[in-house]
Amino acid sequence: MSASGFHRPVVLRGRYVELVPLERAHIPGLTRAGHDPEVWRLLRIGPGRNEEEMTALVNEMLEAESTGSVLPFTVLAFPGREPAGFFRFLDIDRENRWVETGTWIDSARWGSPINTEVKYLALRHAFETEGFHRVQLRTDSRNVRSQRAIERLGAVAEGMHREHIRLRDGFYRTSLVYSILAPEWPPIKKRLEEKLARPWPPSVPAANAPSSH
Repeated sequence: MSASGFHRPVVLRGRYVELVPLERAHIPGLTRAGHDPEVWRLLRIGPGRNEEEMTALVNEMLEAESTGSVLPFTVLAFPGREPAGFFRFLDIDRENRWVETGTWIDSARWGSPINTEVKYLALRHAFETEGFHRVQLRTDSRNVRSQRAIERLGAVAEGMHREHIRLRDGFYRTSLVYSILAPEWPPIKKRLEEKLARPWPPSVPAANAPSSH
């Protein structure tokens, strides 16, 4: 277990994806992954629809990382290790041992195992490597697709933060709040492993590489 927690270097490798520390060299690939405006419509960060926007977003995340409050990753999809999105641990509370997670994925890969495995790798790292007690997930109250995905994880709905974030268009976002506690992780882990082991469409092939902790 890390004494300080959630600092580089961290690489999380699975069957379908590898999470590697975010770098400015990833900007062109992330720009391709984030070209669809639908990816950004309900997110609090971004957008990253072109290289200029993505550069600003990456710089913002790396600056936040330098303060210790965020640990950002690029999601690389196997077998070609193309950037497929972005993941971050944020609002890292080392004293109270809880952290929030945030993800965006190329819309062309929605419905693939990528998002499931990103969540699996992140939760496993938070609970088993860092020894944290609580992982929080928040989503826009309008984002039904995200809510269903979080609920399928087995996260517990806690309530809402009413109109607490002012978005780029001036809209005040209400966020739904979910969490997973350390004692709840083992059955969730088992379900995710079973889901990831099932056959998936051949358009998103798995790498011949084992998971690592």
